Amino acid sequence: MIGLEQVSFGYGEKQETLSQVSATVARGECVLLCGASGCGKTTVTKLINGLIPAFTPGAVWKGRV
Repeated sequence: MIGLEQVSFGYGEKQETLSQVSATVARGECVLLCGASGCGKTTVTKLINGLIPAFTPGAVWKGRV
């Protein structure tokens, strides 16, 4: 299982772009993130992968935060 548990993030100290986002992908599931340019698709995947730090830690890998 991978995902996010109540993660908040923003570009800049006080500008919250994502607020308490939660999503879970179970083993064997496929997920498609789609949306307009600039809506946060890449940001969400970078948060899950730990490539950028969230305001509130909550990236989940194999059931662990």
